[in-house]
This record gives sequence, C-alpha cells and structure tokens, in this order.
Amino acid sequence: MSATRYETREKASIEVYGKSGNFVAQLKNLSVTGACLEWVHEDVNLIKGDLVRITVVLRAINRRHNVSGEVVWTEGKVTGINFIKSSDVLEKLMDRN
Repeated sequence: MSATRYETREKASIEVYGKSGNFVAQLKNLSVTGACLEWVHEDVNLIKGDLVRITVVLRAINRRHNVSGEVVWTEGKVTGINFIKSSDVLEKLMDRN
C-alpha cells in the first residue's frame, strides 16, 4: 500500500552524496515516505541507489527542511525518492565500499 501523495511545486536544492555540486529541482509530489522530483539541467545524472540530501525552503512559513533519501527510480528528468533516516546515510555509504 502506497502513502498518499500530495501535489506540490516547491523548489528544492539537491545534493548527491559522493558527487560534487548541487542542483535545483522541483518537488512534483510529496508523501510521508518519499517524493517525486523533476529537474531541467542537462548534466544531472541520478541513478537508482544514489543517496541524496534534499533541502526545501518554505518561504510562506519561513522554515527550511532537510531530508535524506534514496533514488528508487528515474525516468528522463524525473525521479522517485524514498526518504531515509539521516543516521542511515553513513551506513549505506559504508556498505558500498
């Protein structure tokens, strides 16, 4: 059973752990378990299994939210992210080496 998804158009800064640089994406939808991101940059190359840090600035309430996630699918310039605990990021990175 999937979580209820909510449409959104918030901008987010995306950092891919282990790769240099950030890029800007738009959150297409959001749930308690994950998000769908879309970007316009040609040089973005997300693949299944990439670990990311997503920063969203909610100007309406003057708040900044940071969440970690794992890429679970990518289709063109759209990707699905499952949220993971920040404490699990290091463990997942260590398991790769």
